[in-house]
Amino acid sequence: MKEISSSENNKFIDLKKCFFLILFFMSTATLFAQSESIDSLKQEIELTSNDTTLYICLDALAGAYLETKPDSSLYYVEKALATARKLNLKMYEAFTLGKKGYAQLNKGNYPGSLRTFLSAIEIADNTRNETDIMLSRYLANNRFPAGISGHNFRLMTLGNLHEFTGILYENVNDYEKELYHLRFTKQYIEDSRDSTHMAELYYVMGRVYLTLQKKDSALFYEQKAIDLSRHFGLDVSGPLLTLGKYYVAIGEDQEAADYLRQALRESQRITYLRGEIASGLLLSAILRKRGELDSSFHFTDNALELARQMGSPDLQLRAWSELVEIYSLLHRNDSTAKYQALIIAMKDSVFNSKQAQLFHNIDFDEQQRRQEIETVRKTYKERAQKYGLLAGLIVFLSIAIILWRNNQNKQRAYSLLKRQKQETDFQKSKVEQTLSDLKATQAQLIQSEKMASLGELTAGIAHEIENPLNFVNNFSEVNKELLFEMKDEIKKGNFKATESIADNVIENEEKINQHGKRADAIVKGMLQHSRANVGQKEPIDINSLCDEYLRLAYHGLRAKDKTFNSEMKTDLDNSIGRINVVRQDIGRVILNLLSNAFYAVNERERLQSPLDGYTPQVMVSTKKLTEKIVIVVKDNGNGVPQNIVDKIFQPFFTTKPAGRGTGLGLSLAYDIVKVHGGEIKLQTKEGVGSEFIIELPS
Repeated sequence: MKEISSSENNKFIDLKKCFFLILFFMSTATLFAQSESIDSLKQEIELTSNDTTLYICLDALAGAYLETKPDSSLYYVEKALATARKLNLKMYEAFTLGKKGYAQLNKGNYPGSLRTFLSAIEIADNTRNETDIMLSRYLANNRFPAGISGHNFRLMTLGNLHEFTGILYENVNDYEKELYHLRFTKQYIEDSRDSTHMAELYYVMGRVYLTLQKKDSALFYEQKAIDLSRHFGLDVSGPLLTLGKYYVAIGEDQEAADYLRQALRESQRITYLRGEIASGLLLSAILRKRGELDSSFHFTDNALELARQMGSPDLQLRAWSELVEIYSLLHRNDSTAKYQALIIAMKDSVFNSKQAQLFHNIDFDEQQRRQEIETVRKTYKERAQKYGLLAGLIVFLSIAIILWRNNQNKQRAYSLLKRQKQETDFQKSKVEQTLSDLKATQAQLIQSEKMASLGELTAGIAHEIENPLNFVNNFSEVNKELLFEMKDEIKKGNFKATESIADNVIENEEKINQHGKRADAIVKGMLQHSRANVGQKEPIDINSLCDEYLRLAYHGLRAKDKTFNSEMKTDLDNSIGRINVVRQDIGRVILNLLSNAFYAVNERERLQSPLDGYTPQVMVSTKKLTEKIVIVVKDNGNGVPQNIVDKIFQPFFTTKPAGRGTGLGLSLAYDIVKVHGGEIKLQTKEGVGSEFIIELPS
């Protein structure tokens, strides 16, 4: 059956207004009507000197008048908004703007309503406005869960704002945009687990599908809405009203009348004037079709009185349209002409083409804004992909360079060993074994370590093994020269000098043996740190690991910058003993943090004036607590800026220049510590330094 309205063909005037107030707005009026009268709220406003209390009372009054006196509601809304802005309560400002938009919608000011809703959504879209929820009384009065987080408060507010924006588009017959906003509402409801709001969403979706002539979908959603509403003890007047319209649409007027009467009683019970008006006008149309014009006039006259009381132009138009139909059947042409003139005047003054154009201009501007945001998002994504490919190329080239350099070093080492004398087969075998072990260690490091720490570790190893190898080479050369001298002395028959030279050769061989064993110990130690059984926990001496990697990290940076110097300090708790961890993984974490610390102090020293007396300093400490072991890596660098502290453990985030960091080091460290059941935290102060704190189960 056709909707009872003579203005149905006009896109801007077909006012299929929502026949309910979402609990988002109704709850304030309902709860305060039960616990505090409007007069007491006004008295509280006069007496209070507390701005927070003032805001709560003003917002409550705005909600209390929202349905019955939109003008009064707008008056208190503006005062509430001024107070919220004074207190810098951005999310509460967005919440109250929702009331303003709905009051403007009631008044027929669709352009203003759209502008208000879009402003509220823009505020609520900003995650930085997820402030701590302090106004517990305010949230309780608006039916929010106890102890709600700032994040969920923002999501629930966004859900409500998008729903009302969708309903606004329904009033101008733009159902595509209504469904667009309802999809956002559904997403925010699911994200915030706001089950009670889902009943309202089902109700609105059922109403839209009914308007779009998708009757089966409309019936499905309205029945779900009623079931959920009754489960949570919510108002069911809206779903009952839509079911009444559904049965009108399929031609079952008696069934429709039964639902409409239920909707009317429910609306009267909760003092829901809009639902009472809508139900009454639909009942009037059914009775008019039956020829029961007196009863039809009764419902219409009552609806018109309530519409005037609300000051709602769209509801007055609907009531006048129904009166035109009734008076036409009664052949009362003067009354018919009177209400037709009122309808025309209302359209010209409130719902005119200028308003429609203004509304569509606002809508067009919003579409352009969304397109610009989407363009920026796509540009950022493309840029991120480009930088990602560039970073991958840099990593690949770095690997190639390191492999080439390692290969060159191996070739030089092999050539050096080939040139040595074979007079000490045992020592030659030991040196070859040492070089072979170093080769295996380097290959293992290349395969197992991340690029962020590979350079530092390799440089540290090279520094540690350089001294014993130099001793071996030097004493081998000295022995060669001594043996030549020995041959000359033997030819001369000077056996006393020969005996002295032989003693020197023996003494040098002992030193070669000693330094060969030192090189062997270094290589075996590194093999132990990086052997292939990755992922196996074992008892390790964490103090020894920290001390060794402190030196490796320092020499790693020194290998790149010979001018760099830094103080190295340790404060190791000897009561810790051995703890069960994956040695190479925890070693990687400690090495990464120490390398970053040396990088930070080096950068500060490079940028600081020599006259400032700055001394780079890196310290590693350990401490045993009741149920955990704490490892602290501390530096006196520039510190981490506060605006990026929250991002520091994110993958691919780095503050180093392009090509000097992949952004994976701290992310990998975070994952490794989490897998061990521990935590890693950062304490920093700009201009003072940083502390990375690792907590592991004892």
